[in-house]
Amino acid sequence: MKPKTNYTKSGDFNIAYQVIGEGSIDILYIPGWVSNIDMMWAEPRLAAFLTRLSLFSRLIIFDKRGTGLSDRSDEYSTMEERMDDINAVLDATNSKKAFLFSHSEGGSVSLLFSLNYPQKTIGVIGFGIFAKRRYSKDYPWAPTDEEREISNKAIEDNWAHGNLDGLKLLVPSLAHDSAFLDWLASYLRSGGSPKAALILHKQSVKIDVTGILGSIKVPTLLLFRKEDLDILVEEGRYLAEHIPNSQLVELNGKDHLFWTGDTYLILAEIEEFVTGIRPNKSEFQSTKQKSSKIGIDLGIVMSENFLYNLKVEEFAKLCGRSLTAFKRDFKNTFNTTPFRWLKTKRLEYAKTLLLESDLNVNQICYESGFKNNSHFIQSFKEKFKFTPNQYKSKSISKIHS
Repeated sequence: MKPKTNYTKSGDFNIAYQVIGEGSIDILYIPGWVSNIDMMWAEPRLAAFLTRLSLFSRLIIFDKRGTGLSDRSDEYSTMEERMDDINAVLDATNSKKAFLFSHSEGGSVSLLFSLNYPQKTIGVIGFGIFAKRRYSKDYPWAPTDEEREISNKAIEDNWAHGNLDGLKLLVPSLAHDSAFLDWLASYLRSGGSPKAALILHKQSVKIDVTGILGSIKVPTLLLFRKEDLDILVEEGRYLAEHIPNSQLVELNGKDHLFWTGDTYLILAEIEEFVTGIRPNKSEFQSTKQKSSKIGIDLGIVMSENFLYNLKVEEFAKLCGRSLTAFKRDFKNTFNTTPFRWLKTKRLEYAKTLLLESDLNVNQICYESGFKNNSHFIQSFKEKFKFTPNQYKSKSISKIHS
């Protein structure tokens, strides 16, 4: 069963989080670029990995501000604000001290948090993380400005439909698996809008924690795949050389995603680092069998995700079902088709925004999950007999009459 999604306040932002497991040791997962904590459970490999972590810990996961289920933002959040989000989630879950498990872009803030809040950090676990994301002579593995411009353009051109060739570089072991790549493209889109993804990508150039590495005091486990094409193993070696009390484990493989490829050694290293006990490989088979039986509540998932501009096939994957099973279960749950339900749900939400927010019609269109403004206006008029502006004017007139 997908865990319950909760919210906590970090300043003016609502931060979405989930808690899995009841272990005596807390692990807080800090995701990379973008994430969506609900969609994580729709991918069996990722669900199995998270489930395994929860067998020896209390696992806490969250979406940082501007991404996933947390409040959106038109501005890049500073490292200080991101640390505020971490503190807010730890406080909301009554976590006094936790291991910070971070991936890719999430690694820098985890290292910085451990330095600023050592009393709340037991240790840092980083998979494929980096110290900076801008080329320099002393850090030659980061992209150059020219390379960043190329990747910025690729995001602008391909975010809406997903560039599967680009995604293959992140996960070579599943480059042949079109279903997985489709899910990954959907996951990224649900994690951040095109604008949010581009803002985060551009602002990552400003991340540079090279100057604080020598001051980190907590134990640090660095996990890197030797042939990762996104974050190079040389970056792990650099971190290990500069962080006291750190341990680097170089793993075979090319995948930048920690939950794909051979995950046994990754999980074994993490469990040993956290508990002091290294698990036997035979234990993992039973974990996989358990995770494959995780049920996903279709009604809850759809009610929490209807605003995302996903295809019906993508909603089926999000709910952990084949398309045929999804349509059957949807009919049993809502007594209508997915298309009609989504349209009605989005129009009702649009009506609420129209009456309770200052957003204009174009903004409401996209906030409500519609792709085309003229189609939105036509659909609104068909349901409510008036265009959005006419409906708002008449509602305001009634209030003042």
